[in-house]
Amino acid sequence: MKNATKHADELKSLFKKLLKEGKPEPKQAEEPLEALVRGAMGYDVSDNRADDAMKAIKKEFVDLNELRVATELEVQDILGSRYPAIEDRVSIIAKGLNHIFEKEHTLSLDRLKTIPKKEARQFLRDMPEMNAYVEAYVLMYGFDGAAFPLDQTTLDYLKLQGIVEEDMNSIDEAQRFVENYVKSEDLHDFFRVIRRAVIKKK
Repeated sequence: MKNATKHADELKSLFKKLLKEGKPEPKQAEEPLEALVRGAMGYDVSDNRADDAMKAIKKEFVDLNELRVATELEVQDILGSRYPAIEDRVSIIAKGLNHIFEKEHTLSLDRLKTIPKKEARQFLRDMPEMNAYVEAYVLMYGFDGAAFPLDQTTLDYLKLQGIVEEDMNSIDEAQRFVENYVKSEDLHDFFRVIRRAVIKKK
């Protein structure tokens, strides 16, 4: 990324500033498959909206295998057509759960806990329809990995704060920049304070 060192200093300054508004709650681990569903429902919307979507899913489906075999249209109907990018989100969930079932011969990501984080992340990235926010969310919450879930809303906020260049349009590149210049042990706190700041801007 252009002027990476300069922007790295600005990134650290922003982190310190946002932390002064309150340190976030400690990270709560999530079951990896649930993290996949939660991540798919969470990008570019508020946490409250994603929480409501998860409640609707848990109310309707006995378990994630029942969700896996449901049609995408059924799931879209349950979550509502007004949910932003609902077709894309449901596709990530449906294709992702089926991909896991086919590759692992069971609906579980437990095997990924036994391999290096880099390999686990590549497995997630190779899943159909996957995006940078969801794979990083699963790695962070499902496998306690060092990752930064970054969506378009966060990228726009980082541009507004002068952390990345205005012409930066690659979420993947911006994600790599943040992960390279924020300490791995701080990535969760940075993710939470950025989410908090983005909501305030809306």
